Amino acid sequence: MIWSPNDIIFLLSLCFVLQLQVSCNTTKQAANILIVSQTPHSTWLTLRAAGRALSARGHSVTVLMPNDVLQHLHSTPTEDKLTYEGAQCTPGMLEAGLAFQNHYWEVGYDNTLQALEDLVNAASKSCEALLHHLETKTTEAEKYNMVLWSPAELPCGAVLARYLEIPSAVIYIPTFSFLHSAGNPLPVAYYPISPSGFTSEMTFMQRVQNTLFYLVSKYVHHHRLFSPFDYTVHKYISNDTSTEEIVADTDLWLSLADFTLEFTRPTMPNVVNVAAFNLAEPKPLSQDLEDFMQSSGDPGVILFSLGSITASMPDRIAQIFLEVFARLPQKVIWKMGSDSDRDSQNFPPNVKAMKWVPQNDLLAHKKMKLFINHGGTNGIYESVYHGVPMVLVTLPISSELRDNTARAVYHGYGVQLDITTMTTEKLLHTIQHVLSTDSYKANVERAGRIMSDQPVPPLNLTMWWIEHVIKHDGLPHLRTRANKMPFYQYFLLDVMAFCVSTLAAVLGASVCACRLMYRKIKEKQQKERDKKNK
Repeated sequence: MIWSPNDIIFLLSLCFVLQLQVSCNTTKQAANILIVSQTPHSTWLTLRAAGRALSARGHSVTVLMPNDVLQHLHSTPTEDKLTYEGAQCTPGMLEAGLAFQNHYWEVGYDNTLQALEDLVNAASKSCEALLHHLETKTTEAEKYNMVLWSPAELPCGAVLARYLEIPSAVIYIPTFSFLHSAGNPLPVAYYPISPSGFTSEMTFMQRVQNTLFYLVSKYVHHHRLFSPFDYTVHKYISNDTSTEEIVADTDLWLSLADFTLEFTRPTMPNVVNVAAFNLAEPKPLSQDLEDFMQSSGDPGVILFSLGSITASMPDRIAQIFLEVFARLPQKVIWKMGSDSDRDSQNFPPNVKAMKWVPQNDLLAHKKMKLFINHGGTNGIYESVYHGVPMVLVTLPISSELRDNTARAVYHGYGVQLDITTMTTEKLLHTIQHVLSTDSYKANVERAGRIMSDQPVPPLNLTMWWIEHVIKHDGLPHLRTRANKMPFYQYFLLDVMAFCVSTLAAVLGASVCACRLMYRKIKEKQQKERDKKNK
């Protein structure tokens, strides 16, 4: 057999590619990664997705949680290769987490602020228990290379990373407090501060309110969220630092945001937008679900899910939804909070109630016409990605949910409905309006095409950045000095004061000189008049 020059070139090229692949696989060292989560909320699903992706890339991933939260959340499917550890905490985090979750339905801030304070205080105590667990269990052979944590409101992961003297990364929803912690400039003139619910186009009075939200958020951020953790920081790390300073030193901020929804704003180099990174390729539905979808005919299917807070939905609200769904030609999939909730309701024939739904797979289905949701970050980005218009139910107390809703409505992806004033007729009219107005579908489909048109998929980008942090033992060169500057320096108040003082001094000296010259001239004129009179 005679080889042509083209055959030889092809074989050499193939050998080179294979050698490069082998080299990449063998030179990438497996890391030991610690994931820290303290609450039973939906942020855990995002952390779990990141942990499983890291495990699939050959890393050893350990999940550390309060023991009661771990028992509440944890189930181990066969493909899950994560290692789970629970620390005994007193008081437990589960009760405080669920209590805070129940306050989403309350009108008024007093009880909710108290629930938030209870949650943060419980988290600060459980953080000490988690740290003590690491202190007694971790050996040199189990030394971790990095801490990955969420939510940012409970910064125990950052505290543990400082204690272990290793880099850290946080997966967070970009509300004001944590954009500020990352050092992002936040121009309040056009960027709405959570939980205002404003858009980037604000009236004068809205800008006044937005400024007040900015100041109040700074206070809550420092005194309500971070200061309770200072006891643990001072006891185990140093009296010369604070939780706020430790959080500001986080190496990587993985932001669950995309500018198809988020308002444009400046950002720092260690802040990476990875919205919907946990979106998996849609899988075929079970035969039961597929039959239900296909049986809907031309009207299609509506998905109704309020996430993990569904379990605490008041009966009055549930009855409104039941009455409206019974009058619709569409079929409805209702994600319930538990089996007991499902058994206690009398559902219309067109409604299928489920304790768990494959939300991403359903939204990707061609029969899906509308998504009724509460503005949760994961759900809203899944809906945008798959081009499904929305009815967004606004809950009384829900900071980032209100912001997400305001952004979706501003961009024309759906319509907002206030659940405190919702009636059967309002809900029915809103659903029919969104379904019959083509612009909502067109806007959200365009956003979905933009969101999916990226040079690197969000999951791959997330993995690259995490491994980049591990490879270089942190990214201090990407941190800004903004967080270490006093308020008056950051806003150049001292410079402005100097300029104003200098200008005032120059003007004052000029006025004094002019008055002195004027007086001299007047005196000279007076002397000349006196001489003439003599």
